[in-house]
Amino acid sequence: MADGVFSIGIIGAGGISAAHIGAAKASDGRVRVAAVADPSAANREKAAAETGAAAYESAEAMIAAHSSGATPLGGVVICTPPSIRVKLVKAALKAKLPVLSEKPLAHTLSDAKKLAALAAKHPRTPAFVAYCHRFAPAVLVMRKLVESGRVGRLVRFENAFACDLPGHKDKWFSDPRAAGGGAFLDMGSHSLDLFRFLIGPAKTLGAVFSHAWKKRTETAATVLVRGGKKNGTRIPAGVAGTILSGWAESSRFTLSLVGDGGTLFYDYEKPEEIIFKDLLGKAESMPVENHGVRFTRQIVAFADAVQRKAKTNLATFEDGLAAAALNDKAARLAE
Repeated sequence: MADGVFSIGIIGAGGISAAHIGAAKASDGRVRVAAVADPSAANREKAAAETGAAAYESAEAMIAAHSSGATPLGGVVICTPPSIRVKLVKAALKAKLPVLSEKPLAHTLSDAKKLAALAAKHPRTPAFVAYCHRFAPAVLVMRKLVESGRVGRLVRFENAFACDLPGHKDKWFSDPRAAGGGAFLDMGSHSLDLFRFLIGPAKTLGAVFSHAWKKRTETAATVLVRGGKKNGTRIPAGVAGTILSGWAESSRFTLSLVGDGGTLFYDYEKPEEIIFKDLLGKAESMPVENHGVRFTRQIVAFADAVQRKAKTNLATFEDGLAAAALNDKAARLAE
């Protein structure tokens, strides 16, 4: 596809699709939503009205319209529940449509393996997972500061993504059959991918899950991971990672990178500063761009990867499979 406006189709016009629609609108014309597909007439008509996109009752109808030339697309963004993604990704890749799939890649390790295999079968058609925190400016700045030696040798990764989401109690998100997991699969998958992005591959060492809602998925998780091989001069083998995920607790969205020469701390609720604290406790505030740009940066990176074959920070399906394997081990350790 030639460089220029990148036309996407959105499959699944529920809650998270709004973030991708907003990202396209904020891309200064780089990306446009050309089609939406959802079995819910209300959802697809609302999304179509917001974007001027063609509306389809199913992904199959959207892909058929693309293939016939009625609604040509550069790629699709899949925003459905993870339990139904295999057939959707298979159909898109068969039609040579690049894919950006919402996280987690799948609701089970088995399906994640199937999806990674599908991506490998279609190497010329890009397929990515929407781990948007890879595009948060603070994350990228912290990564560079670690590489520069600002915190010395890295010792620990600490990440908490938690808040109170009582509405999830009666939705598919906490249905074990539909979701496959709860707070850790949902929020913790971001944390697992951040560890991989910032530090490298990991192993799950321990996990404790809590269940506030009877017969539903976990509402809280405390998980310990450990990094693998040395990654450069500043990231030794065996870096520890502590991950806290929650759906029924006070809001906390924080990331700390602790080294033997200091600590970097970012609070998503104070989105325009990173705090560096040295070993004597002296704190320095460093300005940073608001993380609100992460979805737009991600959708533009998708366009660049497809149209320009650019190297980006987008997570691959192999990255998604790695997070799924860590999640699966945590769930088994927590039993």
